[in-house]
Amino acid sequence: MALLFTEDELLQAAGPRSFERGLDYVEAVEELEFEGAEINAIVTGSYEYDVTIWRERAKLEGQCSCPWSQEGNFCKHCVAVGLAALAVDRPEVPPPAAFPAGRSDLESWIDALSADELRDELRALIRGDRGLRRRFELRAAQASQDVDQVRKLARQLLGRGGLREPIEYEDAFDYARNVREVAEAINVLIDKAHAAEAVDIIREALSDTRAAIEDAENSDSDGTIAHAMALLLPIHLRACRGTSPDPTELARHIAEHNLAVPHEFEFAYDVAAYADLLGEAGVELVCDAYRAAYERNPKGWREKQLMEQLVRASGDLDALVEFLARDLDSRGYQHLRIAQELEAADRGDEALRWAEAGLRDATGFIGTDLVEFVALRYGQAGRMEDLLALRRTRFRAEMTVSHYELLRETAERGGVWAEEREAAMGLLHDDLAKQGPKAQFGMGPVLIDILVLEGDYDAAWELSRKAGSEPQRLKLAALVRADKPAEALEVYEQALAPLRSQSGDDAYRREVELLQAIRACHAHLGTDEVFAAYLASFRKDQRRKRNLMRLLDSVGLV
Repeated sequence: MALLFTEDELLQAAGPRSFERGLDYVEAVEELEFEGAEINAIVTGSYEYDVTIWRERAKLEGQCSCPWSQEGNFCKHCVAVGLAALAVDRPEVPPPAAFPAGRSDLESWIDALSADELRDELRALIRGDRGLRRRFELRAAQASQDVDQVRKLARQLLGRGGLREPIEYEDAFDYARNVREVAEAINVLIDKAHAAEAVDIIREALSDTRAAIEDAENSDSDGTIAHAMALLLPIHLRACRGTSPDPTELARHIAEHNLAVPHEFEFAYDVAAYADLLGEAGVELVCDAYRAAYERNPKGWREKQLMEQLVRASGDLDALVEFLARDLDSRGYQHLRIAQELEAADRGDEALRWAEAGLRDATGFIGTDLVEFVALRYGQAGRMEDLLALRRTRFRAEMTVSHYELLRETAERGGVWAEEREAAMGLLHDDLAKQGPKAQFGMGPVLIDILVLEGDYDAAWELSRKAGSEPQRLKLAALVRADKPAEALEVYEQALAPLRSQSGDDAYRREVELLQAIRACHAHLGTDEVFAAYLASFRKDQRRKRNLMRLLDSVGLV
């Protein structure tokens, strides 16, 4: 069979980075199938991914259930499937000669290799992967205590050649692995009495990694690189304790890093841990640097954090309140922080006044914590009219189920729920009328959710059919399908339709849930044979999604 693409076209479709990574995944390709102009397979690893590649006009296209592909990219898994398909198309390419005949167990194969064969395999791997080669060179340098080579390789692994380019999603894990390798090498240098040199290397590594985190803001959303950087911090302290750093220079470095680090305090130096190395003068130099930075940029997020640290360390609560009050916001968040500080110091009356001011002065969204801070103290003081007024005001401002429940609870305690409910329902109907046809988008009318809360499923169902959102209709379909199976079935089938063109575990789980609900509706209708035909058609249409087929099999949707 002649394939309608070449290796060069795979490279062009994926780009150099994804293509290079795809080389590492060829052996992870399973269940490779050729269906007309399409090639389907599963690529295994930390997860299993469904992959399809095909040619559309003059362009090679690929679809995979991984996040990178879902963003519209030709990913490394698509590359791997393409390369695997090309290998199958070349029957002259033999399997690895060293693989024992009739054995497919990797561990057994490795155990059967001689020491020379293992060395040959390792050398072959290193020749084909520059990053892997550098990591092994780093291990060799640390074993020989070659400080200059460790420094050079750490710079190569983390410095990215001085480039400030975005780190892509697929590269974040590899970069974090490099950070861990460098951290281990520096630890070995410290063990071998090279602490002074280790201090310099680790500071450069921290600088490079900070830059990488800034360049990976979107692709490192789970903090993979940032958490690897955190491993370097205790090693720096250990290296400093193994030498005698100049306190002034150490203070300068700590202040620079802590002001530059783009994450929370777990990625900053703990000044207290360095106190004995800094001395009083060194600690004061760090504090002076924080103060100067704050004066230059009082609105800077990091500068405010570090300055707040200093004010807290003074133990002066009034000074802390004054500092926090410089940065009041439109949502009452800072008012609440001040109130909490005062409450902790048994200054409750002042705390409540600050919290009430936050509610009164807020012009944007008000957080639940601030509302509940005030509500709790009204309740404790027996100020029930004030509490009811607060609940009423919050419900009018934000008509949510939770605010409705709180209003009901407070009004019932005061014996006035009938009047409050009538007023609340009027507001909800007015809100529905204002939304008009747009009510079905987003989360849908709150009135539907409140009717469900009160157990009026029939009214909620009728309203949801006219103006409800899909999540509301699906929730209600589960509640009414025993009595209204045909109507519920229509809702489920509408929800399933767009999922047919999606891939990925989340979409597959949702499809299975909807199919199970559709089966339940047919059971109520007594039309099991209709469902059987529907399911058979669905499976035929979705057959190339291997993980979906497995999931359907596992729950008996066969």
